[in-house]
Amino acid sequence: MLSRLLLLFAAASFLAGAATTVLDVVLRGVAAGNLPGAIELTTLSIGLGALLSIPVCYRKNTHVAAHLLSEFNPITFRRPLRLLGTVFSLIFAGTLATIMALYAVEKWGGPETTSDMQLPLDILLTIAALAFVAALVAAVARLADVLRGVSSDG
Repeated sequence: MLSRLLLLFAAASFLAGAATTVLDVVLRGVAAGNLPGAIELTTLSIGLGALLSIPVCYRKNTHVAAHLLSEFNPITFRRPLRLLGTVFSLIFAGTLATIMALYAVEKWGGPETTSDMQLPLDILLTIAALAFVAALVAAVARLADVLRGVSSDG
C-alpha cells in the first residue's frame, strides 16, 4: 500500500516536471515568453519523483544488476546477490540519510531559498532527508526479509 502511494506521488512528480517543460517550450514558441521558474520547478519535481521511488526500489529489491547476474545461475547466485544488494542498499541508504539529516538540521530556520521560486531551502532539504530515512527503513525491512528467507523481489 505504502509502496503504491509513493510510486503514485513519484509518477505525479515526474509528470509535473514533464508538463512544466512542455508548457515552457510551448510558451517560448507561441508567446515568445517563458514560464517563470520552469527550470527550477522541473528540477525539483523530477528530483522529488526520484527520491520517492528510492524506498520502493530498496524494499522490493529491484536491483537490475543482481537480477541479471542471478539469471546466469539462479540456484547459486540468487541468495548471495540478494543479500549483498540488500547490505549495500542499507549502507548507502544509511549514509545518505545521515548526511541529508545533518545538512537539513543545519539549515533549519535559515533564510536561504531557491533562486527562482524562493522556496525555503530548509523545508526542501527536510523533505529530501525524510525520503532518505524512508529508504533506510525500507532497506532495513528488506534485510529482515532476506535474513528470514522471504522473497518479495520486484
